Amino acid sequence: MYSTSYLLFQSLTAVALEDALGLPIQFEKRENLLEIPVDTMKPSAAFNLPQGTWSDDTSLSIASLLSLAMGFNLHDLMTRYSQWYHFGEYTPFGKSFGVGKTTAEAISRFDKGIPPEKCGGIGEMDNGNGALMRMMPLAFFILTDHQNYQFNDEVAQTIHEYTETTHRHPRSLVASGILTNIIIRIIQNPNKYAMLRAVNEALDYYKGKDAFAAQTPYFKQLGDASFLRQPSANIQASPYVVDTLNTSFWCLMNSEQYFVAVKRAVNFGSDADTIGSITSMLASLLYAPVTFPVSWLRDLKGRDQIRVAVSSALISNYF
Repeated sequence: MYSTSYLLFQSLTAVALEDALGLPIQFEKRENLLEIPVDTMKPSAAFNLPQGTWSDDTSLSIASLLSLAMGFNLHDLMTRYSQWYHFGEYTPFGKSFGVGKTTAEAISRFDKGIPPEKCGGIGEMDNGNGALMRMMPLAFFILTDHQNYQFNDEVAQTIHEYTETTHRHPRSLVASGILTNIIIRIIQNPNKYAMLRAVNEALDYYKGKDAFAAQTPYFKQLGDASFLRQPSANIQASPYVVDTLNTSFWCLMNSEQYFVAVKRAVNFGSDADTIGSITSMLASLLYAPVTFPVSWLRDLKGRDQIRVAVSSALISNYF
């Protein structure tokens, strides 16, 4: 098992790389990307940003990591999200952009004095992937705090409270639980069987909870071998939490190398930056040690911010 410092830096860098790679083709049609796949950094015409610029996926991950380095404090967490949203903290160029509707509305509620645990959207349409994109720092935080880790009530409550700051629908809570458990189990045992067991472990837990049992059928395909063997044409990529997990999981289970998995993920189009960043983060842990493409690292903006965030977390009492 690699050191926490190595894995944390590697996974946060992986988030930023695919976030930056996917941002310029966010919501591009898949058929266009099949003809000309993207595997190099490009400028973002939509936001007038240079190549290698990352977006909310990385910003929220950095903000979350720095907050968790001070302990589990939802008010501090949302204060940092608000600073990012309004003042461009945790961004390469001091400007937030492309913020998801559900996350923006949650921050607005917090700004008006709503308690952080009540800020998240609760409607059916509030099941975007804005919470999934920031689960990695929480997974490291939980694993550090639970030496004999089990996916139990205490762990689930922590994940749910963290998620509820922006997304409170039960489906989003289950999605966050599944992804966080996958991250932790890959850190402990980096292979695909551990990923499958992690999915089933989380689903078995939620099936036994009245508040969440009705949500588990939405995720059953993650452990279904026939789903994972499907051709890519049958995979529906979108910002919806179920589609995001499906697409990322399919890419990982149908690849044997980091570069192959992340290239497949980002070239699904749709919410390419988030699907790509989640896949990249998981693949960096699954295939560690990973050598990232030199050209990607050269173009990546804000690399010092990533180093500082990881260093700050590692000198705290919580990582």
